[in-house]
Amino acid sequence: MLKVAFLHNYFPSGGAERVTIDVANYLSAYKEYKVYVYASKIAWPLMTDGGGRNFILRKIPTQAISARRARMVERLIIDDGIDVLVQVVKAIPGIERIKARTSVKTIVACHGEPFWQRYAIVHRRQSGIFRKLMWNLFNKRRYEDGTLAMRMAISRTQRDYDTSDAYTVLCESYKQETASALGIDSEYSHIYAIENSERPVDCVNYCKENIILFVGRFENWSKRIDRLLRIWQTVQWNMCDWKLVLVGDGADWYRMKRLAEELHLERVSFDGRRDDVSEYYRRASVVALTSETEGWPLALTEGQAHGCICVAFGCTSGVKDVLSPDGECGFVVPAFDEYKYAETLLRIAAMTDEERLRIRKGSVVKRREYAPEIIYEKWRLLLDELCMKK
Repeated sequence: MLKVAFLHNYFPSGGAERVTIDVANYLSAYKEYKVYVYASKIAWPLMTDGGGRNFILRKIPTQAISARRARMVERLIIDDGIDVLVQVVKAIPGIERIKARTSVKTIVACHGEPFWQRYAIVHRRQSGIFRKLMWNLFNKRRYEDGTLAMRMAISRTQRDYDTSDAYTVLCESYKQETASALGIDSEYSHIYAIENSERPVDCVNYCKENIILFVGRFENWSKRIDRLLRIWQTVQWNMCDWKLVLVGDGADWYRMKRLAEELHLERVSFDGRRDDVSEYYRRASVVALTSETEGWPLALTEGQAHGCICVAFGCTSGVKDVLSPDGECGFVVPAFDEYKYAETLLRIAAMTDEERLRIRKGSVVKRREYAPEIIYEKWRLLLDELCMKK
């Protein structure tokens, strides 16, 4: 029996955790696999609908105490007899020691665009009063052109790649971009392209309401919800029978709500976190993202599965892949042109019912490219390959 463990911080909390649940449940259906999830904080009330029944959950120390966390992970690998450890997002400190003391094979599953860390590096250096002071005095000049943050991001990715037996990215374009930046031949690398899966929707509702929907974390440095609010300010009086609905929560929820009030926005609803957003997708005509960075945005693929028309800035290859061909299963707007984005929303609002129906059906067809049975099989083949090497 092949034993696999997925390593998370908070579980479940977002798209990466949803993917782990789906993959774990799929693998557990095969008798030759036993799946574990190691997480620092487990939201037990959210583990419903069989989410925690097909794999075993283990609580581990937070990443803030990395040495203790690494020791616990090593002990669990030995006690549970783990063959493959999947580190979600990045490798943990101390993984080299763990690999030296055990026979475990490791995967780093990157759930963002290549070198996404550059955005987080800049953001963290502006978080808090002292860091903001240091940013204005010293760091702004060092980081404002982006080259230093990119070098740091490449260095961190290089470490994750070097310490792993497999490094997964979310599409073939990301594989080429990562290999090129690391100076390796993608054909002979241990980089694997595995997209996030999207479940099919039974009885897709094509009779939509005039709703523009945002679903995601209220984390403005990455999701840039402020852009969507400004765009809505531009179009709201030309789309009088439409409304904007935002679903999710996070550190910037109240700040974005205040911004909506300052911009005097009409017909805007902040609906908070919802454990089940399917009803929102079922009713929404448009799913809108205005992010600074995205890997393989589940909000777009979920929208496609529900027959929504998805609109997003072409900030990454992953977004472009999900929404290609442009105009057939959604719309890619040049990054980060808010005026063009507003034009696209007005264009959709002016379409005939037949035109919108054509795009909605194209979205559902596009979803089939990353059907669960296709994506999960890629994971199974990768795990089996690592087990054979072991």
